[in-house]
Amino acid sequence: MPTNTTFQILDTVEMPMRDSCVLRADIWLPAGQGPWPVLLQRTPYRKEDAFGTQYISAMDFRAALRRGYAIVVQDTRGRYSSDGTFDPFADEIDDGVDTIAWLRQQDFCDGNIVMFGASYVGATQVLAAAGNPEGLVAISPHLTTGRHGDTWTYRGGAIELAFLLLWIIESLGPTDLARRIAEMPAEASRRARDLLAEFQRDPYAAFSRLPILDDELIALAPYAQDWFSSSRARTASVDRGHLDALAQTRLPFLVTCGWNDLFLEGALELFSLVRHRPGNIADRLVIGPWSHGNPSDWQGDFWHGYAASTAGLSDVQLDFFDAVLNGEIPQTPRVRYFRTGSNTWHNASDWPLPNVQKNRLFIVDEKLEKDPARVDGGRLSFPSDPLNPVPTVGGANFVPGLLLGRNSGAKDQSAVEHREDVLTFTSAPIETDTEVTGLVEAKLWVSSNGVSADWTARLCEVDANGRSIGLVDGIYRQDAASFEPVEVVVRLGHLSHFFPRGSRYRLQIASSNFPRFDRNPQSGVPPSRARQECFVPSLHNVHFGPSTPSSLCFPTVVTCTSDQ
Repeated sequence: MPTNTTFQILDTVEMPMRDSCVLRADIWLPAGQGPWPVLLQRTPYRKEDAFGTQYISAMDFRAALRRGYAIVVQDTRGRYSSDGTFDPFADEIDDGVDTIAWLRQQDFCDGNIVMFGASYVGATQVLAAAGNPEGLVAISPHLTTGRHGDTWTYRGGAIELAFLLLWIIESLGPTDLARRIAEMPAEASRRARDLLAEFQRDPYAAFSRLPILDDELIALAPYAQDWFSSSRARTASVDRGHLDALAQTRLPFLVTCGWNDLFLEGALELFSLVRHRPGNIADRLVIGPWSHGNPSDWQGDFWHGYAASTAGLSDVQLDFFDAVLNGEIPQTPRVRYFRTGSNTWHNASDWPLPNVQKNRLFIVDEKLEKDPARVDGGRLSFPSDPLNPVPTVGGANFVPGLLLGRNSGAKDQSAVEHREDVLTFTSAPIETDTEVTGLVEAKLWVSSNGVSADWTARLCEVDANGRSIGLVDGIYRQDAASFEPVEVVVRLGHLSHFFPRGSRYRLQIASSNFPRFDRNPQSGVPPSRARQECFVPSLHNVHFGPSTPSSLCFPTVVTCTSDQ
């Protein structure tokens, strides 16, 4: 291992792609004589930006150089120093394959490439892997997904409104607009600049604009026309994207993700896919308490302790790459996850955890009971006014900006639960300390007088002081609502949380979670094109009883050992 800390940087090196488009990268070379394996990052967020390339990606460049890795950070097509037009996800397979082929021809490269990075930079890894390029030997996708419709742009048929608009406002719009202005008529470019400036002054005004999608937004961000498509949102859950291609690959994956990250579900789907490929035993999964862009020890209303930060993830990634390059099995647990509530790390042999018990609590009036047949059936009703939506409070979001991790995660729900359009169902006190780790769902029997309806659900912990803390939430968009009770399944998502004896489970039910998700006008008009007059109030019902057994479903861990 090199001990001399001197290294060399080659600035803005040109790399031609198969269509002659030139992408550019900075290349960091270790001290001593090569060739070396290459750590590759392909980013749309500026190759010189240490916050994006190193901090969010949880990679210490100095540590990597000392271990004998060359580092290559490339601007993706159409971004910053690279030529071409940026079309999210569209070119990343071919450009990733071509970049790896170019690197393998360079004298400093020993022919082995590993990739790292978070968010869209994780997506560039996954898409490069789908192209199965020779020389790519491992990837470390962090805070990202395997698909880029469902689990990225959409969830439960609804659109991740705040995330998509903030992605444009904070990260994509300024650079993309600057590159396109020369191609736009003067008046159109002025309106696009004014719209972006308006969004940046007041993101909440951007979230509330009606309609969401219009010619001005398309001029600012042409890809928004696909992102805010209601028909794409409706079919996204069955679109496997590049999952089938990834299932045919053999390179090991180190998947790292956060309980409070909006991409958690896609990350866990990705790990489960690659984990069950035949013959591959090197894949690893790490789940921390992190939110997107805030991999720190403070999330929401709670500090999770010093051990909760991503400070050690650089060594975790480099150890993983070292083992794979040496033809060894990583000497780490298959799965390592952080449990909130106790704020402890735990190891597991697989994911989903093999040692869990499935639990189901049934809605009975305003309670959660073990037996749905204890009383006759009934229903509870609540109003839904999409122009006065239930506000987003906590959860897997970063409203109103990437760096505000205190707005993500577990947060007090008292203001939400005082609204008349939110139902709550609460269990009796829990008799023993309990760990809930895995997928949480609400199976609801519902009806509505609206043309369409959204159903949102949140699992909360009610502590000894009666405070309700939101833990995980989800949404299901029912495109054709029914006057008669029908069952819908709201996938809240995954968590790991310690419920102490005496605390209680609480299930929240509502019809909106705004601005995280777009509002359903409840009139049948596509949400992204709906104007104010298209939004109509409705009355929603949650049914319970033996024939309509609405329930909360969650797994509890039978045995679990902390390594602390």
